[in-house]
Amino acid sequence: MVKMKLILNLLVFILPTLVFASSPEHGSGHHPIEVPTSVIYQAINVGILIFALIYFTKAEIGSFFAGRKTAYLQAAQKAAFAREQAEKEFEELKNKIAQLDKTREEQLNKAKAHAEDLKRQIVNEADLVSKRIRSEAEITAKLEIQRAQNELRHQLLSDSMTAAQNVLSKDIGAGDQQKLQNEFIKNIEVTI
Repeated sequence: MVKMKLILNLLVFILPTLVFASSPEHGSGHHPIEVPTSVIYQAINVGILIFALIYFTKAEIGSFFAGRKTAYLQAAQKAAFAREQAEKEFEELKNKIAQLDKTREEQLNKAKAHAEDLKRQIVNEADLVSKRIRSEAEITAKLEIQRAQNELRHQLLSDSMTAAQNVLSKDIGAGDQQKLQNEFIKNIEVTI
């Protein structure tokens, strides 16, 4: 088959030259075109050269194109393998993204629930602390009131005693003494 192609190619190169060289005269006004014999020899030489090149280099040309075919097929296989790998990686990435989208909602819901729990705990603790502070403040206020009342009682008793001593130290009459004793008793009743 290769030889047939070679012969056919040679004929395609040589035939137009031969036809052109041997064309008959077509009318009275035309002059026949003569092809110099040197051109014919040159065409034959070129044909022989082409034939010789093909004949002597067909093995190298064949191996060159076979090597190119092999390299091309290997490159095509590598490209197909790389494409398969890329498609697998693409699918894996798509699955990971879908999984992340799915888990993102779950994680957000968990975070919201956790935040709500923390909020409730903080509010409960704040309520407990405020109740404890309020209770302690009430107790402290009651103690301060009792302390102030005790101090007032002591002060009143001390002032009453001082006033009584001052009055008694002055020479007062029996009526004044009776009056002071009544006032003293009233003041003591008020403080108690």
